[in-house]
Amino acid sequence: MRKEISLLEVDKEFKAITSLEFREMASQLPGDRVPIGYFCPYVPEELLHAAGALPFRLMGFPVKMSHAPAHLPPGCCHLVKSSLESLLQGELDFLKGVIFTHTCDAMKGLSEAFAFQKRIPLQFNFMMPAHLNSERSLPFLKEEIVRLKTFLEANVGEITPQGLRASIRIFNQMREKVQRLYHLRMEWPGRISGSDFARIIRAGYLLDRGRYVELLTKYLDELPRDKEGKSGHVPVYLIGNMLHSPAYFSMIEEAGAQMVSDDLCSGARFLRLMTREDIDPIEALAERYLTNFLCPTKHKGAQAHIETLLTEVEKSGAKGVIFLLYKYCETHFFDYPDLKSSLESKGFPTLLLEVEDPSYSIGQLKIRIQAFVEMLSPI
Repeated sequence: MRKEISLLEVDKEFKAITSLEFREMASQLPGDRVPIGYFCPYVPEELLHAAGALPFRLMGFPVKMSHAPAHLPPGCCHLVKSSLESLLQGELDFLKGVIFTHTCDAMKGLSEAFAFQKRIPLQFNFMMPAHLNSERSLPFLKEEIVRLKTFLEANVGEITPQGLRASIRIFNQMREKVQRLYHLRMEWPGRISGSDFARIIRAGYLLDRGRYVELLTKYLDELPRDKEGKSGHVPVYLIGNMLHSPAYFSMIEEAGAQMVSDDLCSGARFLRLMTREDIDPIEALAERYLTNFLCPTKHKGAQAHIETLLTEVEKSGAKGVIFLLYKYCETHFFDYPDLKSSLESKGFPTLLLEVEDPSYSIGQLKIRIQAFVEMLSPI
């Protein structure tokens, strides 16, 4: 039984894991779990967890580019460039495996580069359907999940039906608590700072998930609720890639706005849906991953993303929408014109920010965000 922990200790643990570089993180990971890296939330983390692995999400940390440019064309996003650089510098040598999934062309190329370097012992390519409501998608995805299960059992550990159900339950608990965190930010603007919120979300992709649920439960239970009311910040909605960097959230708040909800790859996009616990776990995982369709590399028809996004923006109470898109991310930019047009036709002003390494171009981004927030603010 763990000793009782204070809110201060919880916050300290979140900050500790998210402030470390990859090489430093290796010594902080649980020794009883095999670290398996992954990039895309379409990789079923529950399956990795049930096999005894620690799903470790690679999210493009800031890193000085010295090796990757010799291996990549210039038009690659920060995630691809920084991930290959981290691999070539030996920062990822602590990983025992890495799972790629079928998304954009750049990530498919990164998968080949990782395999060619042979620095990580295990590698698996998970083939996720792009057309999510095709009649062939469900049986195909179920077979892919079984194929991944076979790979993990051969190389990591046995996955029993009971163990997989237990892992699904843990991840459902995690998503439920993160959803509560989002609701608190909408109900009490300013109560949880943007930088703290970004660290908490990011920590959930790095910590043992059981420990994360424990810490998040304590955080939610102990968070003071004596400062109700509005903060005076303009509510905005964010759309984009895996950008839970404290720098972006802090810039938005310093400009007088607050993110109340999002469609970020590292945020609400893949946390909003639960996995059913009353049916076969393989069937449940396939059903969940086919239902969540807002990633621009997947589709359910031309209007599905637009309709869902409009509903969520309206429900959030946001006054405007900020697109935080990785430079060179073709899939997001293909969707951008239609999303922008639909949002603005409903009265939601938009701002497009092309970003790379979160440590660069901070001054220019600040000016543009400030101008946008001033436009949204009542006179």
